[in-house]
Amino acid sequence: MALAAVYTQTLLPRIGGGRVPAAELLMIGYGARQHIRKNQVQHLHQEITLTRRHGSFTFEESLARLVQQGQLERREAMARTGHPEELELVLRDTRETTGA
Repeated sequence: MALAAVYTQTLLPRIGGGRVPAAELLMIGYGARQHIRKNQVQHLHQEITLTRRHGSFTFEESLARLVQQGQLERREAMARTGHPEELELVLRDTRETTGA
């Protein structure tokens, strides 16, 4: 049996109290397997974008969705992301497509 996916989740403070999960999913393909074998985990974020059609999504996409839904403060999302430029881009693209 081989590794099929990697799912990570972080609980963040929800607006109004409680916690809300932000997640990331990497569907494992040939490229991800090679990066793992070679201990090049810094390339796995790129693999997420390459395997979107198989269901992968980034932590930044999850954070942006929570901000757009009014469940997470924008500044909290920016503080938690490892890729702030990507988060800004996703937030901007979401606003433009929804008209918000």
